[in-house]
Amino acid sequence: MKVKGVIFDMDGTITAPVFDFVGMKTEANVGDHDVLEYFLRATGAERERVQGVMQKYEDAAAAKAKLNRGARTVLNALAKRRIPMALLTRNSRRSVEEVCRKLDLRFDVVITREDGPHKPAPHSILQIAQRWDMSPDEVLMVGDYKWDVQCAKNAGAPCVVLINGGDVPDWAREADYIVTKLTGVIEIVEGLAPAKPVRISEKRGRAGARPSKELGGR
Repeated sequence: MKVKGVIFDMDGTITAPVFDFVGMKTEANVGDHDVLEYFLRATGAERERVQGVMQKYEDAAAAKAKLNRGARTVLNALAKRRIPMALLTRNSRRSVEEVCRKLDLRFDVVITREDGPHKPAPHSILQIAQRWDMSPDEVLMVGDYKWDVQCAKNAGAPCVVLINGGDVPDWAREADYIVTKLTGVIEIVEGLAPAKPVRISEKRGRAGARPSKELGGR
């Protein structure tokens, strides 16, 4: 696999995992539904209510945003190699612009939930690949949640799952690579990483892992 472009998720990937997904899911009170899916199907006052909850938690995360371990190293390394980079997130453009301004982040392409079908739909990866004049299998998706893996698989793109501590979840088995440090992406881009992910049983994280995104992942 020759990687010619890299797409990053934002929360928990480029930025440290500070987003309170559990709190957002609980306050939104949408049952077993994905918060964003519920919001997009809602109408009228209910849609406005859920949007307000999402905005509240996105604003809070933006205010606390800091770079994840190794993020600046990876971004600088890719820029030095002239590899185009994109940011693909289910967050709002408002929150993304605030985070990028605060952390001095620049990407060749930024796609937010307002820009069309969101992860795990393949649309955005295919759109980015076309814009870069690449095939999807030349574009690497890097994220920390199942939507990132499913989005990549749906688009026919390779993917990396970043584990920010804790056990490797079952859905990560579908990823092409599993890393515990974002800097592992550099080895993958350079073709130095194994062709297959390490075995799940070999990847155990630190104690005190962050809360799961299961209740409202981005």
